[in-house]
Amino acid sequence: MGVSIAHHLALSTAARIVLLEKRHIGAGSSGKSGAIIRQHYSTDLLVRMAREGVLAFRDFPSHVQAESGWIGSGCLIVASEKDRVAAAGNVDLMRKAGAAAELRAGIDLNEVAPEAEFADDEIGAWEPEAGCLDAASVLHGYAESARRAGVVIEAGTEVLDIEADRGAIRSIATNGGRIDCGTAVLCAGPWARRLAGRAGVDLPLTVIRPQVAFFRRPGDFGGDSHPVIGDLRNGFYCRPDAGGRTLAGALDVSADEVVTNPDSYDEGISGEFIGWTHDRLTRRMPAMRRAFSRGGYSGLYTLTPDSHPILGEAPGVRGLYLAVGFSGHGFKLSPAVGRGLAELITTGGYRSLDLSPLRPTRFAEDAPIRSAYQYGLLS
Repeated sequence: MGVSIAHHLALSTAARIVLLEKRHIGAGSSGKSGAIIRQHYSTDLLVRMAREGVLAFRDFPSHVQAESGWIGSGCLIVASEKDRVAAAGNVDLMRKAGAAAELRAGIDLNEVAPEAEFADDEIGAWEPEAGCLDAASVLHGYAESARRAGVVIEAGTEVLDIEADRGAIRSIATNGGRIDCGTAVLCAGPWARRLAGRAGVDLPLTVIRPQVAFFRRPGDFGGDSHPVIGDLRNGFYCRPDAGGRTLAGALDVSADEVVTNPDSYDEGISGEFIGWTHDRLTRRMPAMRRAFSRGGYSGLYTLTPDSHPILGEAPGVRGLYLAVGFSGHGFKLSPAVGRGLAELITTGGYRSLDLSPLRPTRFAEDAPIRSAYQYGLLS
């Protein structure tokens, strides 16, 4: 979010822009993102935000003069026949936003995922424009674009305090000194609640530690790759990765470890989780029984109560803007967030897409975003 917002701000204003990065670009949650780019959501706003992401990342070189590592695999959300009405509603939302999407069943499912097996009572929401990309390429592409536009990126600079006076942002205190400013954007992921609290803003954020496993597909897998799959019956998601690998994780994050200190957590993966993901992959794609484990890692998700991000000016602190709480599906939203925050900051309102339903005050107003999914990771 930081590099996207900086990139878009630099296109919108001649003001001095400084991006503060505690360690290095990608050292937080974004560098560990699965970077799945889909438009399948159950609210019109998220569909349209994700649509902007698909269009931006597929044509990243023309927007940012950098490669994104785009893999146009398509995305298949697999559900039971009993979920047909909800799935059809989501497909309809995608179509209204201009996306190609359709419901499939029976032999039509195997047409898009021939290596998979499906039960008679299963359907799939197929999105051929979806895919995945290389997180590091995107992060550094945005960063270099921002630098070319005059943004100063200070890596190794830790924010210690957000200083406000009489209800307005005044300065940012760092380990390298103080920076006076009239506008600041807090997009610090798992560190956001701690930093916002120092400005007197209490954010309803919880940080958890999800795990991700890698498997090398066997030589007789039956195809060069497979689509992104969100498997509601078996509770997992997966995406193709470079080198004949498949990345896989769990859709249900409710039992994941809560992390109180994002500066110190176990970044490894358990043998139990490797076994769980291998079993789930095999249930859907039997050839994966012969896959080779390639380990994995743990990242961090920063959750909100409704699994949707918090965007907009912080209540009670003029000039402090928030882009936090992306709940595990933020990477694909970063182009829309970058453009939207740039519009809000430079013009006082959203111009391209109204992001106000994601305002920071919605929880106090009892106006959370409602999702059709039991898994917040899908929303």
